[in-house]
Amino acid sequence: MKVSIVIPVYNGSKSIKELCCRIDTVLSANDWAYEIVLVDDCSRDNSWEVMEEINRSEPRVKIIQLMKNFGQHNAILCGLNDAEGDVVVTMDDDLQHLPEEIPKLVRKVSEGYDFVIGAFEDKKDTRFKKLASFIFGWLFARIFNAPEHLKFGSFRAMTRAVCKEVRKYKTPYPFVNGIVLSMTGNVANVSVGKAHRQHGASNYSPMKLIRLAFNVIINYSSLILNIVAGVGFFVSILSFLIGGYFLFKKLIVGVDVEGWTSVVVLLSFFNGVLITILSLLGEYMVRIIGEVSNRSQYVVRKKSL
Repeated sequence: MKVSIVIPVYNGSKSIKELCCRIDTVLSANDWAYEIVLVDDCSRDNSWEVMEEINRSEPRVKIIQLMKNFGQHNAILCGLNDAEGDVVVTMDDDLQHLPEEIPKLVRKVSEGYDFVIGAFEDKKDTRFKKLASFIFGWLFARIFNAPEHLKFGSFRAMTRAVCKEVRKYKTPYPFVNGIVLSMTGNVANVSVGKAHRQHGASNYSPMKLIRLAFNVIINYSSLILNIVAGVGFFVSILSFLIGGYFLFKKLIVGVDVEGWTSVVVLLSFFNGVLITILSLLGEYMVRIIGEVSNRSQYVVRKKSL
């Protein structure tokens, strides 16, 4: 059996050498053939130079450099296109995903599962990130109709068959877990450990997490459209009731409508709602244009395979 390890790299120059050495130790001990695919997502440090050094000394390490920062999931898709293993594992470059836990993922896939996600036993994250992970996990589970117990994460393994299907997705806004869950329900978690971050800070700021959630909601569900439809229906009913109230006062009670304040407030409110709805619809239109115009998921500057 051959195992492919796909690792998106962003400012990981201080960790990727140790990461590759530990992966070699673990997989060699299990007598598995393997390859490592490192994808440099246009790092700001000397990650590419370190990757070239690793590639020169170890032919089983493939390296790819992207022309600009396309994002973690786009970089993973790039790596999956060059992965040749029977089982394909994706993991982060910061050593928080323990290479020593890779055999757990591989063996779980070997039990017959199509897709396995590592569930961390003790998340060493900030309270904000833990809360964000819980909210996003709950939201994504409903969007993708995933099992209630399933935990999401970027430390995962999939079969070669699943990997081939994932490659076919050409959306410029990929979400790997969502793509896989749209094609199979034969998924599972396996408990894995997580280390403290040794170098730098997380590349996922609060705004990037929010943006990721927004991309998933827009591209993989009709949730926003349902909310817009609900708001539109509510505003229509509210407008009808307010109009009926003022009409009743004028025609039946005979009381003139007083002042312009209420009119200005209501017009401002309804115009605000309309502008928000139009903005959301415009976002959908931009993404549709990106899809039909075959916008690139990533662009490779150079590679050494």
